[in-house]
Amino acid sequence: MFLHRRTYVRYRDGTVLRQASFDDLGTPLSGATFCVLDLETTGGSPEDDSITEVAAMKVLCGSAVGTFQTLVNPGRPVPALIRALTGITDASLADAAPIEAVLPSLLEFMRGTILVAHNARFDVGFLNAALARAAYPRLDNPVLDTALLARKILGGEVPNNKLSTLARYLRTPHQPCHRAFPDVLATVDLLHHLIERVAGYGVTTVEDLTSISSTRLDGTFRKIKMANDLPRGIGVYRFLGARGETLYVGKATDIRSRVRSYFFGDPRRRMRNLLRETQDLRVEPYASLLEAEVAEARAIAREKPPYNRRGKNESNWYLKVATRPSPKVSPARVPKEDGSLYLGPLRSLKAVRSLIDALRAAVPIHRCAEPRACGRCAFHELGTCSGGDADSHATAVAAVAAALSGDHQQVLRPLEERMRRLASQERFEEAEELRVQAATLARSLERAAAIRALIAAGDVLMACGPRLVLLRRGTLAHAFDPGDENSPQLAPATEEPPTYLSPAAERECAVIVSWLRRQDGSARLISVTGSWSMPAGCRPSTTFDRRDPPAGVTRR
Repeated sequence: MFLHRRTYVRYRDGTVLRQASFDDLGTPLSGATFCVLDLETTGGSPEDDSITEVAAMKVLCGSAVGTFQTLVNPGRPVPALIRALTGITDASLADAAPIEAVLPSLLEFMRGTILVAHNARFDVGFLNAALARAAYPRLDNPVLDTALLARKILGGEVPNNKLSTLARYLRTPHQPCHRAFPDVLATVDLLHHLIERVAGYGVTTVEDLTSISSTRLDGTFRKIKMANDLPRGIGVYRFLGARGETLYVGKATDIRSRVRSYFFGDPRRRMRNLLRETQDLRVEPYASLLEAEVAEARAIAREKPPYNRRGKNESNWYLKVATRPSPKVSPARVPKEDGSLYLGPLRSLKAVRSLIDALRAAVPIHRCAEPRACGRCAFHELGTCSGGDADSHATAVAAVAAALSGDHQQVLRPLEERMRRLASQERFEEAEELRVQAATLARSLERAAAIRALIAAGDVLMACGPRLVLLRRGTLAHAFDPGDENSPQLAPATEEPPTYLSPAAERECAVIVSWLRRQDGSARLISVTGSWSMPAGCRPSTTFDRRDPPAGVTRR
């Protein structure tokens, strides 16, 4: 089984298969007009206080191309604290125009610019409040906050991000003094310094500047150029190392946006290390998200990329339930032909033991290796074994087998009853521990039941819009668009599904089940060869066909 696809590659020699558009490139900093704004007010509340002074400067390519400055009559006395801080008095504002008269010319001055302010939330909040009172719409300019930028770019260099502190630290030509126009000049100096500081990290557009993060100022941000030529559709992407090896595999509905997002603001050390090692990118476009998800799961299983958790920490562990000749619930590394039921694969031995603990809390399963010792072993004397006699133990194991085959209430109902008893006795910590165990067990049983239902359906042909999808015993066998010969397609499956689920097969089944649940009735069932137990809305039914062994629960 393999995937037919069209591959878009950005080669190291610069050769690309797609020409980037101007929209892809973003707004260059050299061509952006910034409007740096500052307000003085009678207080800190946009609803209760008013603007007393407005100043703004338009800046293009590092040079001022226009200024705006005016006092504003707030219609109320200026508080003494504000008079002392700013020097603005009631007398100086007596002949000033009210904000309603200032807004038209201010809005015209700011039109088509990127609004810049230090602690922009304050200034934009006051302006929006004034606009609302004057029956104007809210500001729609893009906003750039120099305080937030300074926190990202200069983090750890300065004790705080006040404009006065930053101006002194950077020794800017202008210093703020709690008056609008001098504060605008200081903010312009700060903006230019911050842009110069990040220019060496590949920040060349406004979009890059607004998305910059201190976690990416480590020499890896310039690699974002590798994503410029990537397509914007659904697909799978790979981060490649120096020898062309796969470091990481992912899927996305917009490949270019998703890949670029790795270069912005991800504080995880694992992702930073990934970007340092990445030397190239490769993508595979697909016609639907289902195909991309399946392709991602197969690629991880096949290539085992070190930065994918599933690829790095893959493990085969199963919960084994033997009903004959000696009833027993135990971990198993490899399923065998012994007539037992197997739940899995699970990610670790710890996960298997956690499920066994939950089952022991529900039904009296002993911990002994020898059933004849049930009720007389050291575990029972210590009170850590819930097992009784051999007959009750066999009945308990049969209940577990029934739960793995679909009758979940055999074990979930006793857990719920015990949890309620503990809560009524005010043993809340024990009740919470039991609740977590029960939830984990319920999720595992539900997952296995859904996968079992999918495999029991045999060959399922579905229509998802113009796309036809063929599911074959829990795998995506074929997906194609009958009306488009050039659409990416999956070749028909030629391999029979394994007699038990490997981690790769289980992952693909889980991906398909998740996709079916998200369809919410949009996928139309055309034909099915087995027992289809999922309704048209693609939600798992509470009743499953128990004639066949479960598929996350496989009888050997």
